[in-house]
Amino acid sequence: MNQWLGFLKKEWLESVKTYKLLLVLVIFSILGILNPFTAKITPVLFEQFMPEGAFVNLPEPTALDSWLQFYKNIPQMGLIVFILLFSTMMSKELEKGTLVILLTKGLRRSTVITAKFFMALCYWTLAITLSFTITYAYTAYYWDQSQLQHLLFAASCLYVFGILLLAVTLWGNTLFATSYGGTLSTLLVVIALFIVAIFPQAANWNPLELLTSTTQLVTGELTPSDVWIPYTITLFSAILVVLLTMSHFKRKLL
Repeated sequence: MNQWLGFLKKEWLESVKTYKLLLVLVIFSILGILNPFTAKITPVLFEQFMPEGAFVNLPEPTALDSWLQFYKNIPQMGLIVFILLFSTMMSKELEKGTLVILLTKGLRRSTVITAKFFMALCYWTLAITLSFTITYAYTAYYWDQSQLQHLLFAASCLYVFGILLLAVTLWGNTLFATSYGGTLSTLLVVIALFIVAIFPQAANWNPLELLTSTTQLVTGELTPSDVWIPYTITLFSAILVVLLTMSHFKRKLL
């Protein structure tokens, strides 16, 4: 346990030195502010850029518009930036050979994988929590949110999907031992999920449902019980990918 905590501390200090903490705080704070701001300013922008004499009756922005921005921006911008930030979790040390020194001194290979994944998971938790909290507070300042449902659960859907992508990124990074290996693996998995989503039957289990169902959850068209199967499958898939990564790394020649 002391060995694991020691390696985790090393990962933490390294992440701070490479500005990961600063970048996560800045990027996801901006996204949190941007969600209600975009909802508030969009009608004004439409009015400014409409041709002279033209008239469009735009509805007043609501709390739902703000949260729709949240559930759009986190997967489309936040998660992509986050994966890129952690796309060299393993490859950087594998390329430099620094892990070899630690492993020859008795560091367990399973410790390397679990500590690195746990550190990335902590950052992802921080990112989602920060953006969600800012969006909630900023939205509450302008609008009434009492009519919205399952806000926290819908956010957890994004969170769980992000965990799966983090696990895949770590696996690809370990397998190919290059800076682009993790990113490419994650991209291929997402493309595969989109292809599978073409078939209606896949909606019952496809992890991609966690992203596409957030709007319906917030409006009350869906309940958490409607997405519990893809939710559970996504969590178990993430755990399985981490276990596969550990198994592969134990056999990997360095």
